[in-house]
Amino acid sequence: MAEKILGVLGGMGPEATAYFFQQLIKATPVKSDADHIKTILLSYPQIPDRTQAILGKGESPVEEMVKAARILEQAGVTTIFMPCFTAHYFIETIQARIQTPMANLIKIIYDHIKTEYEGTKKIGILCTNGTKESKIFDKEMQDSLVLYPDDEIQEKWVMQAIYGEQGIKAGYTDGKPTVLLKDAAKHLQEKGADLIVMGCTEIPLALSEDAVLIPTLNSMKIAARHFVKGFKG
Repeated sequence: MAEKILGVLGGMGPEATAYFFQQLIKATPVKSDADHIKTILLSYPQIPDRTQAILGKGESPVEEMVKAARILEQAGVTTIFMPCFTAHYFIETIQARIQTPMANLIKIIYDHIKTEYEGTKKIGILCTNGTKESKIFDKEMQDSLVLYPDDEIQEKWVMQAIYGEQGIKAGYTDGKPTVLLKDAAKHLQEKGADLIVMGCTEIPLALSEDAVLIPTLNSMKIAARHFVKGFKG
């Protein structure tokens, strides 16, 4: 049997990538360093912004994403994972141009919800505008009602928390981003969400899982446990 090596196509953004790797380490039961999953992590922050591309305001990230995926492929990884939800808008295009299978983060999260939160019908999503407009969650979660923040709240709270001058991408992971995201989560709860998915991989850097009274899922922890089970189980 071929040795399993996880390839992480990261840099979208770099801190979210590092956070995922940290969660992967924490989720792995080990007695020594040698028990950890073999992982090749590529941080490639020069990939054009995915949200801007989806909204028609920036260049396509596909060529750079394919280039990054091929670097991992040549290094011998057996699975490629992108710790960026918005990037999954392009996953089928990238997969068609490489041989190594790519893991779908949205499917991982939805399978977790169906297993651990059986009967959930209304799923709130905190994400970027690109992810919201692309409908990639709606496509994967067709058996559930997917809820997003209202447009004004999406712009003033969620996008500011991620992209603002004092947002997560600017290096701020507490203070203003935390307050904005917590308020946005409360808004989704008030709209009737049964649970909330942190649908941008940078959101867990600023928002805790107990921010509101309904389950708020840390996507990076769930993904880490998924790979531990798949690689070590």
